[in-house]
Amino acid sequence: MIYSILDLGEVSILGLTMKPREMIKFLESKNYKFLRVKGTSHHIYSNGIHSVPIPIHGSKDFGVDFIMMILRETGISKSDLLDYLKG
Repeated sequence: MIYSILDLGEVSILGLTMKPREMIKFLESKNYKFLRVKGTSHHIYSNGIHSVPIPIHGSKDFGVDFIMMILRETGISKSDLLDYLKG
């Protein structure tokens, strides 16, 4: 479930969860390409500048803390993610 709150112009993603495949589709929409598999469950995606591991552990959802870590590593804004999820 997505909750968005506008507070002093800043976007918050409280309560957001995502499936790994949803995160991969989002990263691919931001020009990230599959690079390699590390171990048995970490897929590495890169845009040529940043690389980010996406763990695939069955149907376990990513929590907001992990989603924020990916956004920080890639330099993608929270508002870009929310725009993508809204369609």
